[in-house]
Amino acid sequence: MDTRDYVYVRLDPKEGSTPSDRTTIRTHTQAARRDGFVVHSRWAVSERVGASVAASGRPKLQQLIRKLRPSDALIVYTLDGFGRDASDILKTIRLIHEMGAEPFCASLGTKENLFNDNEFRSALEAMAALEHLTEAERKQAKAKGIGAAGGRIGRPPSLDEATQAAVRTNLDAGDTVAAVARRYNTSHQTILRIRDARKRA
Repeated sequence: MDTRDYVYVRLDPKEGSTPSDRTTIRTHTQAARRDGFVVHSRWAVSERVGASVAASGRPKLQQLIRKLRPSDALIVYTLDGFGRDASDILKTIRLIHEMGAEPFCASLGTKENLFNDNEFRSALEAMAALEHLTEAERKQAKAKGIGAAGGRIGRPPSLDEATQAAVRTNLDAGDTVAAVARRYNTSHQTILRIRDARKRA
């Protein structure tokens, strides 16, 4: 059974359908041919999808991967054709490898199967691990309401701690929310938040 060399082209969705699409597809296909691949026009698959979309969210890419046969090649011009980040790219090239096919990237200046390029794969795995760690820290910080630099997420309180304590004292003394808001030149909502925060504590 003859092997087939496919090219997958991710087209920028911001541009809409333009005459330059054909040029982009031709550029990617010619780059693959210069690397020695035999790419027929019907084996160049394009898809209009954002770079931030994971490979699993690219229907044409997934359809193409499912039809791969052993020893087929799937070539992208730049790595974003395989996914949105290092973790996603690594997952895609592993999936292609599991199909018995070979993933390549024309712009890297190497004709080596990406999965079999141990140096490249190690670098990608290190980047994926870093991304995973960063994402875990970001989620943890978000859950605690803390920004990446250590500050709290969102607007800072309009009244400092001492003033908030005074507000609580005034409310305990029976002053109305409206009266306290006027006294400290702040909004009615701010006084309500201070009052309600104590109830939740």
